[in-house]
Amino acid sequence: MKIFVGNVDGADTTPEELAALFAPYGTVMSCAVMKQFAFVHMRENAGALRAIEALHGHELRPGRALVVEMSRPRPLNTWKIFVGNVSAACTSQELRSLFERRGRVIECDVVKGTIHQMGGSGSGWVRRPL
Repeated sequence: MKIFVGNVDGADTTPEELAALFAPYGTVMSCAVMKQFAFVHMRENAGALRAIEALHGHELRPGRALVVEMSRPRPLNTWKIFVGNVSAACTSQELRSLFERRGRVIECDVVKGTIHQMGGSGSGWVRRPL
């Protein structure tokens, strides 16, 4: 099963570190770390579900709670829009409302990391139909 891990610091997090974090829940087949997210492939579905339940919200680094969920395929015929310089006070719902003024929003997320929580600017993603 493929697991999405969000709010990862790709500069400081290694695939080996993530594999060790997920290993108590089952066999880890592979890990891939990008800039702010990662994918973990686990052999058994039951172990993957236990890992998701146990590790969602886990702080791998102080102040950076992981988002751990089943990986979902990208919706077809959509745009994923990066939104930078998002206020630390902005919620996902506020960002969604802003973009819904211009049309349908399929998915919206504000990335909350250390910089975001310290009052600096953060970022977000909005997925809209083509």
